[in-house]
Amino acid sequence: MDKSKKQEMLAGVFIISGVILLLITLFVLGLSDLFAHKIIMRTGFSESVQGLSRGSAVKYRGVQIGNVTEISILVDENIIQVDMEIDPAFFAVNRHNNRFPDREFHAFFQNEIKNKGLRARLEMLGITGMKFIDFDYFAKPGTSLPAPPRFTGPRGVLYIPGVTSQMKDITGTLTMAVDRLSRIRFERISEQLETALTGLGLLLNSQEIRSTIARINDTAENLETSSRAISSVLSESRIQGVVNSLEQNLTALNQLQKSVLAISQDAKVPETTAVLRQFIEDFSESRKEIDNTLQKLNQTLESIRGLTDYLSTDPASLLRGKQKKPVSE
Repeated sequence: MDKSKKQEMLAGVFIISGVILLLITLFVLGLSDLFAHKIIMRTGFSESVQGLSRGSAVKYRGVQIGNVTEISILVDENIIQVDMEIDPAFFAVNRHNNRFPDREFHAFFQNEIKNKGLRARLEMLGITGMKFIDFDYFAKPGTSLPAPPRFTGPRGVLYIPGVTSQMKDITGTLTMAVDRLSRIRFERISEQLETALTGLGLLLNSQEIRSTIARINDTAENLETSSRAISSVLSESRIQGVVNSLEQNLTALNQLQKSVLAISQDAKVPETTAVLRQFIEDFSESRKEIDNTLQKLNQTLESIRGLTDYLSTDPASLLRGKQKKPVSE
């Protein structure tokens, strides 16, 4: 074999080797997806899908499981239809990493959607403005499913209901709040507040209010002076002294009665005895009257003491009177 044929052979081997290496690289980088088994899923959104395009990621609770393959506009339904390819290889049945057959995969998703609240929602991809579709349990378990729209394309595709995004909810809430604020008549409220403040200022500066306040101050001072005078005159020590004096007088009267009775019993003259007995009877009646008078005096002193204590704690009651206690139910 001459030298030129040997060079041509080496060149051919090099080219074939390069093509094979390129094919292997492309297969590893992405062409393998062309041969992977995919399941078509479908959803619909009633909001803007700006930032979502073919090839956008589809995630299940943050794990990418597929991509968007088609976006269509359903004019009659006013809904954006989104078709997706999902790789079931991401879902392991058990710890042995066994995969779902297609029929069991459909049954799994239908159960999650119907009984556990699995839904599709648009999410922002960072601050780039791009969006992706996230599968998560956004609805309450057992929530009734909405009727699926009349989608285009092949039938029998696994359908997952879509829910509004957080951004739309926030925008709707802000729009509603701004609308309600715009309905408030701030100018009228300001005018009414200014009128009320002006009237309040005139009322407080009126001569009648000032005179009333001055009279109230004078009355309070008089009440305080009266309370002090009553407290100084009817002090507890003086009241106690009067009570003690009355008790001593009553004791002396009791002793006098006992002495008179003893004398009358020892007397030998009938006339003297009769006179003394008559005196004792009269004195007994007088003593009863004195006892009644002393009891009334004690009650009077107790009332005066209670009045003094009450006026010391609440002098203003002389004007408004004693407050009645509420009747307990």
